[in-house]
Amino acid sequence: MEQKVALTIAGSDSSGGAGIQADLKAFAYLGVHGTTVVTCVTAQNTQHVHSIKKVPLSVINNQLDSVREDFPVAAVKTGMLYSKDIIKAVGKKLAQMQLHPVVDPVMVATSGDTLADADYVAALQKDILPDSLMITANIPEASALTGAEIRTRADVQNACKNLASFGPQYVLVKGGHFTDELVVDVLYDGKEFHKFILPRIAEKQAHGSGCTLSALITGLLAQGTHPVEAVQKAKHIVWGMIHQGYTPGKGADVLNHAPSVLVPPLLRRNDQFTVWLELTDAVQQLITMLPPWFIPEVGMNFVYALPLASTRDEVCAIDGRIIKHKERPLLCGTLEFGVSKHVASIVLAAMEFNPTIRSALNIRFTQKTVDLCGTIGLVIGTFERTHEPATAVSTMDWGTKQAITTLGRTPDIIYDKGGMGKEPMIRILGTNPSDVLMKVKHIINASIV
Repeated sequence: MEQKVALTIAGSDSSGGAGIQADLKAFAYLGVHGTTVVTCVTAQNTQHVHSIKKVPLSVINNQLDSVREDFPVAAVKTGMLYSKDIIKAVGKKLAQMQLHPVVDPVMVATSGDTLADADYVAALQKDILPDSLMITANIPEASALTGAEIRTRADVQNACKNLASFGPQYVLVKGGHFTDELVVDVLYDGKEFHKFILPRIAEKQAHGSGCTLSALITGLLAQGTHPVEAVQKAKHIVWGMIHQGYTPGKGADVLNHAPSVLVPPLLRRNDQFTVWLELTDAVQQLITMLPPWFIPEVGMNFVYALPLASTRDEVCAIDGRIIKHKERPLLCGTLEFGVSKHVASIVLAAMEFNPTIRSALNIRFTQKTVDLCGTIGLVIGTFERTHEPATAVSTMDWGTKQAITTLGRTPDIIYDKGGMGKEPMIRILGTNPSDVLMKVKHIINASIV
């Protein structure tokens, strides 16, 4: 398979959270080879930008020429260009390379420090935007470039049209600077407006989120993704990176660019997102506390159903498993709807008796664990596979209903001792992922006393 190459033309961030460093991490996340042209070297951390040193134009041009003569660059982005002379030089070279950039009009760092000089806006309008593929501007940047205040959704659409008049084929105005609970990004393709909506992540400064978003869009474009789809996918990836971000220094948090970051799928309903997010957080907590000996040979799944769910498509689960790797739990897969068969069938069957029981996971069977469950007061049900009638469509559906009917109530625990080629298993049921986690914690604590 041909390795796609993307180019970032931006400043270096010594904190590692934004700029060239963030762009390369974003390219790597997508499996795209990243090439770079450094325009400025900043001395900054997560609290302040202490200094900015422009790279000489001759060095910027040499970097561009070096990339041009060796790499088949499929897509390019610009980030921190800082000054009129850098913008003019970069614009001229990109025109020679016949590359239409994704322009991230970096003006201010997350810390509030300025990353552009006084002539920046006019130079960007004249020498970069006319031949660009896309601009990805936040509200203050869009306002600075158009000279108009942006306070309402209508203002955003007007800003998109005004920015499009400078030349870019696509205009993305990001809504993060509004204060609504839902963040709405608007993409204008010259004819239509496309809206991308995800919940705001509270109390996150997300240093490097703008750089990462534009780099992900660029990397996806390099892979042949249509611009509208590239923006949608990039927004979802960035959301996951922000949600699972961390604070390495004393100031702003940064994004988590690890391949293991859980990214929200493209969902049609708000209640799906709520279910996905609750399960995502629970899975992350489970992995941090789970003893490896609790993991069955076939691995673990963790599911959470929508209210009143009746089909597997309405149950969110791990598209894969939690497995034991080097004596540690490891999540292998993403969280999606409609991907679980066995554990989803257990929840759906239980919901027929008690609609509040919407979550479950499976753990390794031992008689000691079953006994511990009884000791700590969990209600236990069981079934025997040898009693399953030939007419049963699903063992898990039949077994769950059998355990509930025999017990006369919906239990916390349903187990079976397996059968020919079938591993014995314990399933923990609860009203939601937090309820299931609480039961898991009690079992773990009881097992190590």
